[in-house]
Amino acid sequence: MNSKADVIAISTDRPAYPQEKSRYFGSVKKEKLRLVFAFYSPDGNEIAMPIASMSAYLKRDFPNVEVFLEPVLILRDAEEYAPQNYAKKIEALQPDLIAFSIMSPHWYPMEPYFDKLKKVMPDLPVCIGGYQAMLSQEQTIENPNVDYICVGDGEYAIGNIVQHLRGSKDGPADGMWEKLIDGSIYETEPHQIGDLEALPFPDYEIFSKEDGFNDVNSSIFGPKGKLVLPVMTGRGCPYRCTYCCNTPILEGWKTKKTFLRKYQPEAMVDELIRLRDQYNVGYFEFWDELFLSNLKFVNAFFEIYKEKIRLPFSINSRVEVMNKAFCKTAADAGCHTIWFGIESGDEEYRSKRLGRKMKNQQVIDAAANCKEAGINRLTFNIVGMPLETAGNMRQTLELNKAIAPEHFFFFPYIPLRGTPLYNTAKEEGLLLTNKKNLHYLSAANDRQFTMNMKEQPELLTQEEYNAICMEMLAFQEANNRLTYDEGTQGESPAAATVEDKSFNFVEGNEEIIEENPESNSILHKGQETGLMDSARNLFRS
Repeated sequence: MNSKADVIAISTDRPAYPQEKSRYFGSVKKEKLRLVFAFYSPDGNEIAMPIASMSAYLKRDFPNVEVFLEPVLILRDAEEYAPQNYAKKIEALQPDLIAFSIMSPHWYPMEPYFDKLKKVMPDLPVCIGGYQAMLSQEQTIENPNVDYICVGDGEYAIGNIVQHLRGSKDGPADGMWEKLIDGSIYETEPHQIGDLEALPFPDYEIFSKEDGFNDVNSSIFGPKGKLVLPVMTGRGCPYRCTYCCNTPILEGWKTKKTFLRKYQPEAMVDELIRLRDQYNVGYFEFWDELFLSNLKFVNAFFEIYKEKIRLPFSINSRVEVMNKAFCKTAADAGCHTIWFGIESGDEEYRSKRLGRKMKNQQVIDAAANCKEAGINRLTFNIVGMPLETAGNMRQTLELNKAIAPEHFFFFPYIPLRGTPLYNTAKEEGLLLTNKKNLHYLSAANDRQFTMNMKEQPELLTQEEYNAICMEMLAFQEANNRLTYDEGTQGESPAAATVEDKSFNFVEGNEEIIEENPESNSILHKGQETGLMDSARNLFRS
């Protein structure tokens, strides 16, 4: 089967593919190829939208592929999902390929899993995708237990590697880098899929269990007793925030006009109706990087949603577009909560260092517009950023106190490779070189906050950082009041409390690593789930 990726990704400049050096080309001879998808879930969330989309594509166009899902759910059972036991779980499935979708902060915790898998199944090809592979190609492919990395959109690329393993199409697996027998790397260009309508809607069946979705943790913010389903109306964000993975992806996108991609409103609503009715969904969370990236789509979508769906939902937005008219329209359609980033309360720092140009008055007005429309506000804030001062941090807290959001959320800055703010941290000599295991949510459990970069005492000491984080935590615990009124469902109103149960700081004692920019968290048995998936728009799997 000829992949559509041939049209969008083949380069005429690359060297000839040395097929004889491929370790796995044509290695699968049986009728059914078994593929296991996996991802790392330290927060308990069991939904990964990239995997849902790839699974749907394979099920539609590659009927001879058996698709399985085995995420690393360490919060369910730390012993069961320890690397050695996880490898045995995968071995029992007898797969022909395992493909991981990895977020950058999860890279180091996942490396022991790759090692154990190769020890148990040395002939099993291991493929890594997600932002880790897209933004840190060399670091990812250099791992001795990794055979392929997906360096762009994954749908057509995963189809190509299926054909590659079967030997049904000569040449490389386009959209992938492959490690050859002699250790050299054969590179192909990243896929950039501009036409979402050529793809099927995501496959949610891959996440269901024997009792359907009754035991699937799909959300941390949605109402209790209802199935909260994450969905996406499109892909892409037009903004270039310096701390976000979206920025380097946008910069490398060849045809900028295809970067912001949306489904047709009618088709999207029809799919939501199908999901609502099939799974008895009670609440939708829209995981789009930016829901309002296309005003024409949003207006049409809200109108149809209001008429045909009639379920509460949450969206991710920006204060620049949250005027009274937009908030009222969203509320009328059923919008329950808007998540929006403040990041820093200091206007100058936010503009100069983060690429966020809005004024504090815009933040205050947007929050007021939401409140007036009856929409809850959930704010994202980052602390411990490059060249941030103690004064900057206090301004972040004061601005949030002024708007009094229904949920205030803050988390430590993580230097992500490829982003402009990472480059700033590198130029300033702030990257840590002797720590692998860093927290990337507030260490609320042990009441101790530690920066993910080197201390700059003239700007912000570790003592000041911890003290201000403690003030933020106190404000969070005293004021978070995100609740859900389900009266429109014909039931009594129900409240859901969102708690911050996040991660402890873990100092690595491994050998010193040159330029270790990316943080990660190790959760030990008995630790409670956190709010990590509320940062999903920064660290998507």
